[in-house]
Amino acid sequence: MNAKLEVDFASLGLIPKIFKKMESMENELLDLKQQLQPKYDLTRRAGVMKYLNISNSTVAKYLKEGIFREGYHFYREIKGTKTIIIFVSGAIEEFKKSKEK
Repeated sequence: MNAKLEVDFASLGLIPKIFKKMESMENELLDLKQQLQPKYDLTRRAGVMKYLNISNSTVAKYLKEGIFREGYHFYREIKGTKTIIIFVSGAIEEFKKSKEK
């Protein structure tokens, strides 16, 4: 029983498309996990830094240059003599998605 084996090499061209789709699905899954069981506290600077994989100086730059907009990405809360920046989780998640495109 010698069966002839034929290979269609044209199918190999689909591998990059399949990989890209898998990568996209993995990112969506991670985003859903973050929404259901938050790994990071996106209301705090430390959580935002980890989630976006950026440094403290980059966060400061984004705040200073208006990339993070007050009233949308964050708001300020006054506690005694200190002003605390509280980030908006949904806006930070949206920001990450827009940077990935």
